[in-house]
Amino acid sequence: MASRLALLLAPLALVVAPGAHADLPRLIGTVGPGFTIDLTDGRGAHVDVVPAGKYELLVHDLSAEHNFVLGSKSTGARVAATEVEFVGDQTFTIDLVRGFYVYACSPHFQVMFGRVTAVAPTVATKTLAATVGTRTVTLSATRVSTGTYRLRVVDRSRSRNFHLVGPGVNRATSKVFSGSVTWTVRLAAGTYRFGSDPRLTGRLVVG
Repeated sequence: MASRLALLLAPLALVVAPGAHADLPRLIGTVGPGFTIDLTDGRGAHVDVVPAGKYELLVHDLSAEHNFVLGSKSTGARVAATEVEFVGDQTFTIDLVRGFYVYACSPHFQVMFGRVTAVAPTVATKTLAATVGTRTVTLSATRVSTGTYRLRVVDRSRSRNFHLVGPGVNRATSKVFSGSVTWTVRLAAGTYRFGSDPRLTGRLVVG
């Protein structure tokens, strides 16, 4: 471990320029004033695992004897670093790809280090609900944003069906079907029609 940290902390050019973006999630690195170093989320909770992606990294460097270096264990490249003599706050914009990272103090990396893993971010799936009754076909929304949706169809009729058609989507239940079914659909910008065949009178606007 010590040899890998030494290689990681060897002089390398920063791969990102310092900067701050208010819309980015924040990570906070703290080093000093004693022999302590830590990485937390924006609320101050210690992190070992974070979703891969771009972050604002705020470093509180509290000692002229220590520095804070974050680097990739896979490539040995630095992601962000302060100078040993520097005391104060520095902000970096970093892009963490999936993999393992180490943060440490260069002069004292044997005792002042930590690890963090960047994992694939969880993609939130949006939901829609459709209902087929004896006389009506309804959808829970008529205007949504683009994205991937879980569409749950509850069909209470044995003579009607649910049909959704539009950019990249053409899904339908059969008229003899009765029950519920869930589809995963990718909705692109545009207008979709829904209803019971052959009358697709409903409109879903995506954009």
